[in-house]
Amino acid sequence: MKSDRLLRLSVILAVLILVGFEIAGRVVKTEDPLFPIVQTAVTRAVGAFVYVLLIRRMGYPVLGFGKFAGEGKTPLPATEKTVLALSVLVALNNFPWIGILSGKAEIQAPPAVIAFFAVECAAVGCFEELAFRGFLLPYCFGRVKEKRRPAFLAAFLSSAVFALVHLVNLFAGASPAAVFMQIGYSFLIGGMCACVLFASGSVWICAALHAVYNFCGTILSRFGAGTRWDAVTVAVTAALGGVAAAVGIRYLLTTKETL
Repeated sequence: MKSDRLLRLSVILAVLILVGFEIAGRVVKTEDPLFPIVQTAVTRAVGAFVYVLLIRRMGYPVLGFGKFAGEGKTPLPATEKTVLALSVLVALNNFPWIGILSGKAEIQAPPAVIAFFAVECAAVGCFEELAFRGFLLPYCFGRVKEKRRPAFLAAFLSSAVFALVHLVNLFAGASPAAVFMQIGYSFLIGGMCACVLFASGSVWICAALHAVYNFCGTILSRFGAGTRWDAVTVAVTAALGGVAAAVGIRYLLTTKETL
């Protein structure tokens, strides 16, 4: 089948891009803090372009602005609004607000580095969402659309693949504990972005949320110092995550949206 051939091709291309990224990072030795940022941004942008071509070839209707485009569009239903609002809150909550505002944490990089880092997050968000929500999620949906609750099944399958791909970080030197924790929250974020795609019809909204989530969650560890987690942050994150998960699961189990 054409879809099977394209799926294999997409996996091969993704692996080649990631391998090329790793080789370049090991061969080129520099102390310039912008080099790894630009390197990641460029490779992920190339990968994103490849997936745009694949998605267009497959005819998956996710590359526009979905329910937010066109004249005379119907208002977004309350359930979809709730899914999108909670997803935005989850992404923004990933920033160390309390640490920064209380002075217990600070961002130490100059504005130019932060700006390049934002571009990197945007490129990574586009690449990963185009690959896993723009391409893999509709592919999975097409395979299970005749089953009960196809949206939930497709979201589960694509999120599981997205999570397990992070096992590659073991070969990059990350500790097993850190990798398995990353697998866990990657599965949850994958599920959240799957909800967003069904709710909005646009992979670009998924990419924007993914970019914001990554930026907010890693800026302190990469370019700052101080307290990341405190009792209030942990409580708010747990409560917000629980509500978002409950709403998202219910939405995926009941939605009639297709891809």
